[in-house]
Amino acid sequence: MFSINQIRLPIILLKIGVPFCLYFFTLYVVKAFPALENRPELSYFIYLPAGIKVLSVLIFGWMAAIGVGLAVFIRLLIFQPEQHWYIWLTVAVVGSIVLLLAVNLTLKGLGIARDLHNLKYRDVVTLALFASIAHGFSYTYVIFIVHHHPFDNFMRESMIIVMGGFFGNMLVIGLLTYFAQHSRWLQHQIQRLNKNGA
Repeated sequence: MFSINQIRLPIILLKIGVPFCLYFFTLYVVKAFPALENRPELSYFIYLPAGIKVLSVLIFGWMAAIGVGLAVFIRLLIFQPEQHWYIWLTVAVVGSIVLLLAVNLTLKGLGIARDLHNLKYRDVVTLALFASIAHGFSYTYVIFIVHHHPFDNFMRESMIIVMGGFFGNMLVIGLLTYFAQHSRWLQHQIQRLNKNGA
C-alpha cells in the first residue's frame, strides 16, 4: 500500500513542474513565427508567458507560483547574467506573490469556484486586467528600485507591461474558459487536481 505522502508527491511535483515547463515553452513559441522574432515589439504586445502564469495558478493553485517563480528566476539568470542572482531572486519572489494574490483575490471577488466551473468569458476580462495591472506595476517598481532608475518613466514602462500581459492573459485564459466549458475531461482533471493538492 502507498502512503498518503507517496501519493501526494507526484501531484506536488506536477503542480510545480508543469507551470515551470509551460513558461519556458511559451518563451520559445515566438521562434516558430519569424514575423514575431524579427519584430519583438509584437511579442511584447501579446506576452504569452503572462497568460501561462495566470493559467497555471488558476489550474494548479499556489504551488504553481513556485514553479513560475523558479522559471522566471532561471530565465533572468540565463538572459541577464550580469546582474547579481539575489536581484533576480527578489524579482521572481515578488512576482510570484503578487500573481498569487491578484488571481486569488479576483476569483474570490468575482465569486468563481476553485474548480472554475462557473468561470465566464466576462470574468476573463476582469481577471486578465487585474492580474496584468498587479504584475505590471509591481514588476516595474522592483526593477526601478534595484536598478536605481528615476521614476520619471515609471507609468509608461508599467503600462507597456500591463498591456502585453493583458492581451496575453486574455488569449490564454479565454482558451482555457472555452475548453473548460466544452470538455468534461478537462473539468474532471481540474476538479481532481484541486481535491488532491488543496
